[in-house]
Amino acid sequence: MTKITTRLIVIGILTAVFVGVMIVSVVFINQRSLNDGYLINIAGQERMLTQKIAKEVFMINSQNSNDFTHLNVALKEFEANLNILRFGDKEKNLKPPNRAIISRQLDSIFAKWVHFRSSIEDFKTLSNELYDNKHFLEANYSKILKLSDDIVKEMVQTKVSPVLIDVAGNQRMLIQRMAYFLIHYANWWDLVSYDEFKESYQKYDHTLVEFYHNLAFKQSPKLFQNIKETYEFWQIYKQHIQEILAKQEKIVEDLKSIADNNTEILNELDWVVNLYADISIHSRSYLEKFQYVAAFILCFLALYAIKNVLSINTQLKKFVRKTQILAQAEAQENLATMIELEGESELSLASQNLSKFLHKIDITKETSKRARELSEAISEEVANISEEILAKLEMTALSEAKKKSILKAINLSEDIATQSSEQLIVAARLLEKLHKILKEIKLVEKF
Repeated sequence: MTKITTRLIVIGILTAVFVGVMIVSVVFINQRSLNDGYLINIAGQERMLTQKIAKEVFMINSQNSNDFTHLNVALKEFEANLNILRFGDKEKNLKPPNRAIISRQLDSIFAKWVHFRSSIEDFKTLSNELYDNKHFLEANYSKILKLSDDIVKEMVQTKVSPVLIDVAGNQRMLIQRMAYFLIHYANWWDLVSYDEFKESYQKYDHTLVEFYHNLAFKQSPKLFQNIKETYEFWQIYKQHIQEILAKQEKIVEDLKSIADNNTEILNELDWVVNLYADISIHSRSYLEKFQYVAAFILCFLALYAIKNVLSINTQLKKFVRKTQILAQAEAQENLATMIELEGESELSLASQNLSKFLHKIDITKETSKRARELSEAISEEVANISEEILAKLEMTALSEAKKKSILKAINLSEDIATQSSEQLIVAARLLEKLHKILKEIKLVEKF
């Protein structure tokens, strides 16, 4: 049987170990959950930011704006979060990914991000230039329209043929059509609007060139001056239109690239988010299973501890009952046998030691009894010898001094005979001396 202290120490150590493991696992799960949750949140933010970046790009394009504040903030935040996912963050206790599959996926996202960001930066440059060109057209739309109207009015004053006046009047309508279809094309990128714009643009330019080179109009200085002024301004206005068309085509390419890259990055980020979520769920499930095993072991230890406590309690009751028997002296048999408990536990060893002690007491009692019996026998023998010596002294002719010495020895022998058993050896020696005195008296009688 294992000792009680050994069992208690083993139970205590195992309980402390598994409680410590449980605490460490709970702390680790919580920390891992926080880290996984933070990484999943960052990856989710990246998905949102890709959509926000695309939205800002298309809003800037549709609203003819050059305010890139929100777009720049989203770009900076996306890149910072992507660096955290790839390389970790010491301040937030986030480590780089330890799985090759995640690292490869993040590297792929970064490669697409570089192309995506390049398209956005190109869009920003073109959009800023396009904004200036559009702003010029909008600011000078009324001017080109007024110049065209002035030509019509001067033709009427000069009394040009109605056909030419009608053609000049049609120029005003072409300016309006150009403005309308150019805006529509810039917003919707549709080929119909572009074709309608191109047709109006070419008609207006062709007519104005014919007016500029018409010799009949040069005969009227004021009319020609209006045509010349309109022609020269149209060359500037036309250059801005051409730049808008060229930049718009590049912007359309950038927007298509941004839309495609945005979709690819978004899909890969979805995959990363799902992968982080799966890894987090798997890790948490593994740690939870470990906790369940540890909890089961703790329950087993608790049952084992209860079993040992009940066993110890049973032994204590037996030990107390044995000591009660000893205290009340109820046992009629040998107390040393009655008090002894079987086994190797501390209580059993204590009962065995107590049993040995009681056995020694029994031996001592037996020895004391024998000593008392021997003392009584010695006393009786001393008394008999003393009586015999006294009887002999009366009949023996000894000197008074010798008689007194013998009487003194007899009295001393009787005193010793009444003392404790520890002096039995001394009494035995005195007894031998008495026998010797008795022999001496007998010898005197013979003489």
